[in-house]
Amino acid sequence: MARIVAGHAGSSGCGAASSSARACAKLVKARGWLASRDTAAAAHAALARHVDLTRFEDARTDVGGMSIYFKSARAPERDALTIVLVHGLGLSCRYMLPTAQALLGDYHLLAPDLPGFGDSTKPDRVLTIDELADSLAAWIVKLKLQPVLLGNSLACQIIAAAMDRHPAIAAAAILQGPTTPPKERSIFWQLIRWRQNLGYDPSDMKAISRDDYVKCGRRRVWMTFLHGLRDAMEKRLSRIGQPVLVVRGELDPICRREWARTIAERLPRGSFVEIPGVAHTLVFTAPAPLAEVSRKFLDGGALPSKLIP
Repeated sequence: MARIVAGHAGSSGCGAASSSARACAKLVKARGWLASRDTAAAAHAALARHVDLTRFEDARTDVGGMSIYFKSARAPERDALTIVLVHGLGLSCRYMLPTAQALLGDYHLLAPDLPGFGDSTKPDRVLTIDELADSLAAWIVKLKLQPVLLGNSLACQIIAAAMDRHPAIAAAAILQGPTTPPKERSIFWQLIRWRQNLGYDPSDMKAISRDDYVKCGRRRVWMTFLHGLRDAMEKRLSRIGQPVLVVRGELDPICRREWARTIAERLPRGSFVEIPGVAHTLVFTAPAPLAEVSRKFLDGGALPSKLIP
């Protein structure tokens, strides 16, 4: 697979992750985490405007004493490739479904709620990135899958951790909008980036997000966010031998171009593509172009022309 060499990314230590009430309140306000009792109905209506939910089945399986909820859809061909779609910070599998729908028919598709999120078990202790990765790997083993992993945002860190800690867990990966560049691993910088991104998410995405944040609770979102800041994803990349496609939206303020290119360059079999005119949450806002580049990557064909040399 063609490798796209990126420019050098600046590296600095993780910023001080102060857990003060004031910092937490600012981040909560920035992401719109105040919700009312009718968030569930609003979220369901929002999702139904983008996805035919009758095409997906609900399922559960027990892993390590936890009940893991997931959505699934089978391809007509029994030997079709399996794709597991992994959600980002504080969210659930629901906002991944537009991309799953765009991939229907060609692949077996599964989208789990990670432990602590969505409709899966909420452990008392907030899991670290490594623990979320181990839970994802255990779920994959339990279901006897050999999947491609496709994740958005913080899920890219979880996928990288899973592939590093469990080298045979996936055949390949698609990392869409991976977080977080070393020099921006601080509450200060992430608050700025999240605020810059707010205008790119449509109201339906915000409705789904609000309900997901209510389900998992502010403390779990906040602590998982801090765990993400402490995770040095770049240290894992050289040990991931499978093909990996890094996808960035051209307007993404959270996953900067330099960072996305650096990830692709450090992966032994990494490649990079940028989709024009879109921002961070491509799995919901741009499922068709994301599905297109994913198919071309998985089929071994040439990537689209909007590549950064």
